[in-house]
Amino acid sequence: MKLTEFAIQLPQQTFPPGTYTFAASNDGQTTHALEVVGPGGLDERTTTLRGGQSADLTVTLQPGTYELYCPVGNHKQQGMDTTISIGSAGPANTSPPAPTGGGY
Repeated sequence: MKLTEFAIQLPQQTFPPGTYTFAASNDGQTTHALEVVGPGGLDERTTTLRGGQSADLTVTLQPGTYELYCPVGNHKQQGMDTTISIGSAGPANTSPPAPTGGGY
């Protein structure tokens, strides 16, 4: 997953339930971070990353919609905000990434 001014780039927007490690890479020039908010009170984030830094964020995602955004300053309002959908277990329309250890 790439963080830049001012976007979050993911390879896909839908995933099956499971535990995922999002590898957040700040490919921009200013500081960024990744925060994941969703069902069941999930609210986890990385540390603040300078340009060129990266950090892993491991979360367990249940069915529902999750918001991924940059909590630094007003970056969320400038476009660093996206949602992902977590479906119920079962066949997906696309090849899902492998849970845990995948670099998203």
